[in-house]
Amino acid sequence: MTKISTTQKTLENTPKKYCRFILTEDRPDWHRLVETKDGQLEYRMGVGKYKDITPRSFRTLVRTIVQTAKSHRLEYLALPFGTLRAPKIKTMGEAWLMQTLAENLALAQYEFTEYKTKKTKKHLKEILVCGVATKTQKVAFDVGLAIGEATNEARTIANTPGDDMTPSKLAAATARILKGTGATITVFNEKQIKTKKMGLLHAVGKGADDKPRFIIIEYWGAGEGSKSKKAEKPIVLVGKGITYDTGGLNIKPAGAMHDMHMDMSGGASVIATIKAIAALGIKKNVVGLIPAAENAVSATSMRAGDIVTSLSGKTVEILHTDAEGRMVLADALTYAQQEYEPALIVDIATLTGAALVALGQHASALMTKNEKLQRTLVELGEKTGDLVWPLPLWDEYKQYLKGTRADINNVAAPTGRFGGSIEGGTFLSFFVSKKIPWVHLDIAPRMDSIPSDKLAKGATGEPVRLLVELIRTHTN
Repeated sequence: MTKISTTQKTLENTPKKYCRFILTEDRPDWHRLVETKDGQLEYRMGVGKYKDITPRSFRTLVRTIVQTAKSHRLEYLALPFGTLRAPKIKTMGEAWLMQTLAENLALAQYEFTEYKTKKTKKHLKEILVCGVATKTQKVAFDVGLAIGEATNEARTIANTPGDDMTPSKLAAATARILKGTGATITVFNEKQIKTKKMGLLHAVGKGADDKPRFIIIEYWGAGEGSKSKKAEKPIVLVGKGITYDTGGLNIKPAGAMHDMHMDMSGGASVIATIKAIAALGIKKNVVGLIPAAENAVSATSMRAGDIVTSLSGKTVEILHTDAEGRMVLADALTYAQQEYEPALIVDIATLTGAALVALGQHASALMTKNEKLQRTLVELGEKTGDLVWPLPLWDEYKQYLKGTRADINNVAAPTGRFGGSIEGGTFLSFFVSKKIPWVHLDIAPRMDSIPSDKLAKGATGEPVRLLVELIRTHTN
């Protein structure tokens, strides 16, 4: 792991062991690694005109710097605090700049190397950000670092192979990551899940050797309340925790299966978000619910055509076993409403491949009937870099999921060719009261990094930055 720190010193006054990174207004493809006459190593990189740098391109620029340093096997890197000269960045404010800088340094230095037997001898050991002179700058930088590091925890969970991050191991990882945060963790085992009548979660996970778990995280940052004072209503985050998804008996094609350990990305983001808000001391009540299961193929797996009773009491006919994520989320959404009085529910899931068809791989799909929440999330997505874009969640779509033998089908019949991402969100809407503000985030488009992200191949950790900012700014 790369050490990331700040100093009040200017770039010119850093020790010689650091390669000084100098940004110029040359073309972005202009790069020079030089040694000055006094023996100082400098990397000069064109970024184009400062006036053209936008918040989006700034994030990419920061990551590119780190990736460039890695590719040249630089061990010590010193960066200037001079990018504030970019007018479009200046309008975002000094705190945004420092927080965003730290977040993206942390994200860019991350690599998942736990299973590599041959370690790189020369790696990036330290990044020093120069010219950080004020307390405001330092505080904002530390906030960004905490969020970036928590996001990397989510990436590590999602990057871990399904055999080493089963439902029970995900529960153990939750306890380990959140140790010392003040969060309390409760885990239901298979027997308790059956006793609670969480039939959809049990149906999805019963075919695996490692049986399903229901992970409950409670963080009472604003206080639990007392007899004389009612607790502030919590924000409930519901994260899909499918630790491996074969597709079940409706099995996935071989080429679509090897990355399905990342189907727990929604659950991982919930764990990381609560870690971040605890580290930052955000005084909000937050509950995390992670229905964890492996969608396996075995003699005891759920079958297409099975009818299952959900925690809500509604019955669901399973027309397709690879539409399992919505099933486990449905029981978790019901639990959230039965056990808490949520101020807001946000579910996060790598739910549908159809979301990639709709949006490509640059933004997650956002669905809600609350127009104010929709606007807020799109704006916060731009601010944080976890981009989201809305799809409709109209009642007209519900007719396609009405069941013949059960109350609801888990997919449209005949199995959907159209609007698959909307179909997933619509299924969930059957399980959420219209009185409760609710947002569905289909993060399948952002599950895996793409080359333009300038991140290591694998899980992105999104949308932790978005969730932290939503929680921080939300008012009941």
